[in-house]
Amino acid sequence: MAIDRQGCSDEVPGRTVDSPLPEHFNIAVDICGRWAEDRSRFALYYEDEEGFTSAHTFWDIQREANRLSNVLAALGTLPGDRVAILLPQCPEAAIAQIAIYQLGAVAVPLSQRLAADALAYRLGDSGAHLAIVDQTTQPGLLPLRQQLPELRHVLGIGGAAGEGVRRWAEVLAHASPRYTPAATAASDPAMILYGSDTSGMPKPTLMAHRALFGQLGGYVCAHDGFPRPRDLFWSPADWASPDGLWKVLLPTWHFGVPLLAYKGRVDGGRAFSLMEKYGVRNCFLPLTTLSRMMAAAPEPRATYDLDLRTLTSGGEAVGQAVLQWAREKLGVSIHEMFG
Repeated sequence: MAIDRQGCSDEVPGRTVDSPLPEHFNIAVDICGRWAEDRSRFALYYEDEEGFTSAHTFWDIQREANRLSNVLAALGTLPGDRVAILLPQCPEAAIAQIAIYQLGAVAVPLSQRLAADALAYRLGDSGAHLAIVDQTTQPGLLPLRQQLPELRHVLGIGGAAGEGVRRWAEVLAHASPRYTPAATAASDPAMILYGSDTSGMPKPTLMAHRALFGQLGGYVCAHDGFPRPRDLFWSPADWASPDGLWKVLLPTWHFGVPLLAYKGRVDGGRAFSLMEKYGVRNCFLPLTTLSRMMAAAPEPRATYDLDLRTLTSGGEAVGQAVLQWAREKLGVSIHEMFG
C-alpha cells in the first residue's frame, strides 16, 4: 500500500484509486475472514462498566460468526432477509455484523435508545424477520411483536431470556464453527441504516457491500496515514449509527487493526482511563465526549500516560476552544469529518 506518511494515501489495500470495483465483494470476508487465518491477530478488546474484560482475535470473531451464520440459516434466514441488531458495543454486536454479511443477508443496526413507536416503525419498515437483543432492549421489543408479523424470531444475549427468545449461548453452542461465505456481488445490499436520530420516521438508506470502498480514502487521510505500528482504535460512537460503522468498526477492521469496545456511560474521566489502560492510539470522539474530557482534565498529560496519535470528530463543529485544547494539551490536531 502506497502511503505518504505525511498525509493521505492514494491507494487502499488491493485496489488503487483508479482501478475498477470488483464484481464480487463481501464486507465480512474483507474485514474479518481474510485476517482470521492469523490466530494471534487481535481484533477486539472489550470492557464493561462492571469491570469485566475480554480479548478476541479475528479467528475468535470469525468462528463465532460462522456459528451464528449457521444458526440464522437454520432459522430460515435467506440472502436479502433483514436481521435487526439492538445491541451496545460488545463482541456479539460485531459478531452479528460479520455473520449477517457473510450470509448475504441485510443487517439493520438499531439504537438501544429508540422509543417504542420509533423501534416499531424501523422494524416494520425494514421487514426484519429476526432481531438480536440483550436484557436492555428485550423489554421494549417483546410488546411490539404482535404488530410485527414479519418478525418471527428473537435471539437474546446476556440476560435476555423468556418466552419466544432463543438464548445466543445455547443455540450457538450446538452450531458448526465452519461456514462458507456467500459469493455476494459488490452491488448486493449489506445494511439498512436509519441515521443517528432516535425519534420520528426517517427514510432508510440501503447500502451495498461496495460502499466500504468509498470510506477508506477519507479514513486513511483523517488518521494521518492509517494504519501505523501499534495503532489501536476506540470511539464511544454507537455501532448502530453511521459514524460508529463507517468511521470506526468497518474501516478499522478492513485494515486488520484492533478495536476497543466499551459498554457503559463514558464520562471524561472514564474516556481518559480507557485510553491510558489500553494504549489507544486513534479515536473518533463526538463533541459531547470531547467537552466532558476537557472539563474533567484540562491538563490531561499531567494525569494520564497517553499515546494518542490521531483524533477525529464529526456530527457538529468542534469549536476553536476544543481545537486549541487538543493541540496544546493532547498534542494532536482534531480532524473533523462530515458527510
